[in-house]
Amino acid sequence: MSDVEGAEGAETGVDSQHFVPKRRIWPALLVFGALLAGAAGYGVWLWRRPAPLRVLVAVDLDGTWWEGSEPAAVLADRVAEHLTKLGFEPVRGGDPEVAAVLEKASSPEDAARALRAAFLVTSVLTPQVIEHPVKGRPAGATPEAPGAQPQGKGYVELRAEGPIAVRHLDDDGAPEQGTISSWSGAPEKPEAMRLLARSLATMAVDEVVPRLLEHPTVKSVLESSDIKRLAQLQPAKDYVKYRKQRLAQATEAYDAFGQQRRGQEQGAGKVTYHSAPGAADTLGTVGPAGALVKTADVTPFISPGSLDLNYNVRMETVVWRAPDGTEKPLWTGYHVFSQPSAAPEGAPVLFVEDLFGWAKTLTVVGADGKARRLRVDPEHRFVGPEVAPGGKLAALYDRACRECAGDLLVVSLDDGSERYLLPLDGGEFHGFAWLGPSLLAHLYRPAPPPEGGDAPRQALSIVDLGKTPPAIVRKIEVPRGETWANPSASADGRRLALVQFGEGLPRLATVEVETGKLTAHDPGGRADEPALSPDGTRIAFNREGDIALLTVATGETLALTSNRFPERSPRFSPDGKRVYFQSLGQDPNYPRRQVALIASVEVP
Repeated sequence: MSDVEGAEGAETGVDSQHFVPKRRIWPALLVFGALLAGAAGYGVWLWRRPAPLRVLVAVDLDGTWWEGSEPAAVLADRVAEHLTKLGFEPVRGGDPEVAAVLEKASSPEDAARALRAAFLVTSVLTPQVIEHPVKGRPAGATPEAPGAQPQGKGYVELRAEGPIAVRHLDDDGAPEQGTISSWSGAPEKPEAMRLLARSLATMAVDEVVPRLLEHPTVKSVLESSDIKRLAQLQPAKDYVKYRKQRLAQATEAYDAFGQQRRGQEQGAGKVTYHSAPGAADTLGTVGPAGALVKTADVTPFISPGSLDLNYNVRMETVVWRAPDGTEKPLWTGYHVFSQPSAAPEGAPVLFVEDLFGWAKTLTVVGADGKARRLRVDPEHRFVGPEVAPGGKLAALYDRACRECAGDLLVVSLDDGSERYLLPLDGGEFHGFAWLGPSLLAHLYRPAPPPEGGDAPRQALSIVDLGKTPPAIVRKIEVPRGETWANPSASADGRRLALVQFGEGLPRLATVEVETGKLTAHDPGGRADEPALSPDGTRIAFNREGDIALLTVATGETLALTSNRFPERSPRFSPDGKRVYFQSLGQDPNYPRRQVALIASVEVP
């Protein structure tokens, strides 16, 4: 170093041995700045990173909950309540910051990202709205409308079904989907919507939670060593595990129940079941297309709160069920009151709808498959309709009120008008049967005379509804001390089978319509519900809970079925080769529920 250099160094007070030029400071500053920027970016990433268990429920039910839809809010709140109990972190309403984000979001996906939700649950449900009219008040009318009668508020039925998707925001593929469906009814639409939302919420939890737990993100949490997260998700893990096991057990119970039925059968014929083991079916007519069946099925599910095995009640249906199990749906609704009926040709089909207990209808489905309501009545109760051959008329019992006795009523299936009415008037009806398109046989005993004396005798009357006015063309008086009941006619209308009550056990009998000749038959036990074969040669009947067969010419009886399950309502197929019936039993999964299966047996 020179003297000058040494002097300059001393003057500046800088140790020349440790001097660093300015240009060498910038790389260090850049590195430091990069570290600061990285730390800040990481902090922003952490702040914006989706919370792995956060879920946004964005079900559109008349709009989303942040758009002001009350039904959607009810559904989202109930789903969120269950998700919280199971360890997830659903986005909840009520927070002003959450509301502000949702209001600005252009889509549910944008809202989920802004709220750091890892999962998005979406569904768009558009309820089908059915307004049931009140007698004297058309659907949608107000009490002030011209011609309307303020006899009630009417009734609104809602049905909804659609896919529900569970999507992770980082997934590129199609989301996991299930299906939810339910129905409700109330006098006003808002209340019906709230009820619908509550029911759909239960179905949504059942579909959503297993899919959340199966996602790799949640699986990684369950496989990690994060003790806090593991404890948080333990309720969901227990629920999904128990749900899978319990539903499998329920399926196994139904399978074993079906095998038990088949294994216990000791009758003369081989029984074929036309229902699932857990069905609750009602047998109506048997026609060319198979059995006319009313279904009342349920869907098992596990309650996320109590972990109890429950079931969701499905809408009832009326279907033609072929022997191979294929179905032709005719109608779907809340409840069919008593069994459906059809003309021997297969159409039209007639049944009574119960509109949520508010009213009863006479509903007819034509050959074109279209349903129309002939009558809607909030007071009358229509019971046991039977369609005449040719499908122009139907007979039934008409009760003017819930507690009232029923009158015998015949209506036109064209317009629902009354064609014949026989008031009960204190007497007793014991059944009716169609002998032809306009010929009706019925059993009636008049009321005892008020002044005393001999009780009136029962009579079998044949009414010709083709005459104007309808007229009784034949009347057969029943012997004193006897009662005839539950008549069934042959296809040609020349012979009736019925139950004969008198001394001893009820017997079976046949009556020749033209002559009135009665032939009694020993059924070999207590007999009920006789069904005459189309050719009039055999009688299928309920004998103390089993189905038996009697040959009219010989009086010989044969047990078609023999088991511990109560069986009832025998019906011949149109060709007379099979007898259909209902087989009852207790549901193996739900002790308070009864199952009813449609079955048939070949006639030997």
